[in-house]
Amino acid sequence: MSLQKLTAEIYHSFEKEDYGKCQQLLMPIKLELVKHNLLLPLASNTQTSDQINDIRITQRILEIGALSSLLQNDYSSFENYFAQLKPFYTNGKLHNLKKAHVNTDATKIISLYLLYLLSQGLSSKFHVELESIYNSQQFDVEQDKYLSFPVDLESNLMEGNYIKIWKLLKEEKNLPCKEFTHFVDTLIHALRLEIAKSLQISYAEIPISNCKNLLYLPQEMSDATFEQTLKNSLELKNWRFENGVIYFSKPEEELNVDNESIIKNVLGYAEQIESIV
Repeated sequence: MSLQKLTAEIYHSFEKEDYGKCQQLLMPIKLELVKHNLLLPLASNTQTSDQINDIRITQRILEIGALSSLLQNDYSSFENYFAQLKPFYTNGKLHNLKKAHVNTDATKIISLYLLYLLSQGLSSKFHVELESIYNSQQFDVEQDKYLSFPVDLESNLMEGNYIKIWKLLKEEKNLPCKEFTHFVDTLIHALRLEIAKSLQISYAEIPISNCKNLLYLPQEMSDATFEQTLKNSLELKNWRFENGVIYFSKPEEELNVDNESIIKNVLGYAEQIESIV
């Protein structure tokens, strides 16, 4: 099948949300792109307007590859496609590198990659990517609905603003596009893990009913189910459940840590929960 027909087919499959079919088409398409010297933007293939248009089509194919991989839970392929897209996004003949273009397909892909890094706990990689974004004139994080989302999320996580994070994740109107819902469950798990760590550092004990509120789990859940849920999903250590109370035993290395700011955040968070309840 010709490159033109393959391209038309993958566009059609992506519109139909048939991401499995997209994955099947990507390999023969990439082989055709290699044959036509279109898989990477180079000085030799970005000289004429027709060549630049062809390279832009390649960029879109790779974006479909990234999105379909993500939505098929193939994170390794998603990372690979993101790496392949970087030379396209930073090419001056394809994009005006001195002007910020907000709410584009490019910023959507970049922000999804940032969310992926957050969801996997890869904070150092997250900050490397974020630094390159802030150092480029191509992006305006504050005005871009895609880029501002993971940046706000990470900032609130670092500051312990757990209620803001919960609202960002659970109210669908706050999500910039449907693809962002893919990370909601993973990020909520990460949020609960951060809250659990803070509770363990800040308290010697806490009633189970309060802990359910703080971890956004239903009060009607039995204490036994709650205990098993936490042990299975959060892999908690040093938590002892007894007579409706959770007791925290602190590892020796934590005893000398200055936890003032953490305690302040958690106590403020608890007050906000109590006012809501």
